[in-house]
Formats: sequence, structure tokens, C-alpha cells
Amino acid sequence: MSASGMAGTPAGVLFDLDGVLLRSEEVWFRLVEEAGRRFRGTPITRKEFGPTFGQGTEADVRGFRLSCTPAQLDRYYAENFQRFAGDVWVDPEARPTLEALAKRKVRRAVVTNTTTSLAGSLLARAELLDLVEMVACADQVAKAKPEPDVLLHALKGLNLQPADVWMVGDSRFDQMASEAAGVRYVGLRMDGAARIDSLSQLLGLLSPVP
Repeated sequence: MSASGMAGTPAGVLFDLDGVLLRSEEVWFRLVEEAGRRFRGTPITRKEFGPTFGQGTEADVRGFRLSCTPAQLDRYYAENFQRFAGDVWVDPEARPTLEALAKRKVRRAVVTNTTTSLAGSLLARAELLDLVEMVACADQVAKAKPEPDVLLHALKGLNLQPADVWMVGDSRFDQMASEAAGVRYVGLRMDGAARIDSLSQLLGLLSPVP
């Protein structure tokens, strides 16, 4: 764990959803694979999907050359997601970490490129929804990550300033959005202002309890 540039206890922590609190990459691959069949006539391959996981719906339409609008693709994802939802893995450290932050009075939000309905469903299924104060999603703002809009929306909802907040993410999309928003970035299994290799290590970055 590296904590270069990180000290103290933030007023709030923003968490990416997929790859951080839970993992639904296999669900999304199967959804996107079928979306390829539906909207371009050929399935999207794992090779195509891999570098794109975590991007927004608009980027999916453009990058996979789908014959639909982002809104139509969002509806397709929402209507079909539950067919594969059993493949979602929840990090066992997610709930204890969120509970510990709540006990320290650190505000908590999820910032995700997943749509509002799906993000809420995932968090409820993972039994984490009660531990976050806000779920900021790509369909609530003008542009998805890597733009900062989702993070800025969460900051406004929590009434916090960027300098007082950390973000935990696991992708270049998260890091770019965090930097653009002026929020310190904690990389989960990747470099940032700090790097952690498990969610529980986040608590070790906080100032000791007096």
C-alpha cells in the first residue's frame, strides 16, 4: 500500500461500483455480447469488450458500431440485466469498509457509469445500498466518466468540496474523472495519489482515531 500525497481523513469518499464494491464484468460481457447480435448482427467479442469495460453507453454505441441510440441501449441493458445478475460477485470487504467510514462520519457515495436503475438494483442485491448516501450515475448528468460530471454531481449532492474528498476507483476512466474533478484518487490495484490492493486497506490511510 502506498500513501504518497495522502494524509488525514477525508470528509467524503466516492466509490466506483464495478470492480471496486462488486464485480459484474461477466454480466456486462454477456449483455454486450448479445447487444452486438441485436444491434449490429454479430456478437461483440471478449477482445473488443476487454479494453472498454467501464465506459459509458454512448461510447458503447460508437465503439461497437451499434445501430441504436444510447437511450435504446440503456433500455436494452436494463431489460436484460437481471437474466445474468446471478454472476455478480460482491467484495466481502465492501460492507465492513463502508460501515467503518460511516462510524467515522465520512460521507459515502457511489459514482458509476451504470444507469440509475441498474446501479440501485446492484447495490440492493449486494446489501450495500443502506450504507451509501448517494448514488450518482451517468444517466443523471451530461457526460459519463472519464468526464468529471458524475463526480461533481455527487459532490454537489453531498455538499462537499473536491479538495476534501477521495475517490476509490480501478480504471483509467475513474482516474481521469477524479483528476478532472479535483478529487484525490485512490487506485484499487493501480497507482494514484495512493494505491491500495484491497478495500480494507483504505482504512489504513485515515488518521488514527483520537
